[in-house]
Amino acid sequence: MSLIPYPNVPNLPGVPALARSNNAQFAAAALTIVGELLPNNLFGPQWSILNQKTGQKALEPDSFVAIEYRNERKIPTYPLEQGSFQSYNKVALPYDLKVTVSCGGNQTMSTIQFLDAIAAMLNSLDVITVVTPNRTYLKTSLIHVDYRRESTRGATLILAQLWFQELRISTQPITPTITPSGTQKTPLGQLSPVNPTGTFGSINPNATAGGFGIK
Repeated sequence: MSLIPYPNVPNLPGVPALARSNNAQFAAAALTIVGELLPNNLFGPQWSILNQKTGQKALEPDSFVAIEYRNERKIPTYPLEQGSFQSYNKVALPYDLKVTVSCGGNQTMSTIQFLDAIAAMLNSLDVITVVTPNRTYLKTSLIHVDYRRESTRGATLILAQLWFQELRISTQPITPTITPSGTQKTPLGQLSPVNPTGTFGSINPNATAGGFGIK
């Protein structure tokens, strides 16, 4: 006798017959076994902190606890007559990203390796990519770190908060031209003065011809 309760379906025209068997139990057991064999995060993106240049993980915490995202715009204004002001633009500021991670030292990284990796990421100029299930944040850099240990979370568990900020990377201006040799030189920095050399003539009207001065 089946363990799954079935309704009493009357034998009437248009009512389909329900097969009373144990196939549902076997299907549920098979799905349970397949779910245990499949790797984690197979059908979705992982939480990770990557080095954007190498593609390797810059930090491997035991777990990601929380994430906070902040994006802001500024509206500049200029003064008018009689003390009035007028808005004229909207400027996008770099976004901030705060990621809370934890490490107990029992998985991929030890607590010492965990703190060393955070310090290396804080002191380097590497571009970091933060991957979350909802969105991937490109071109960020770690600017602030704080971590703590709490007695309620165990004596060895480190809870760290990582502040990332968006990097605004500008490119050099390129002048379109038919041939590369026809491109005008564009100064991108400071120019050093050069002392003039050669003979520049004289302001004496009786000077010899060939000078570059005033005749």
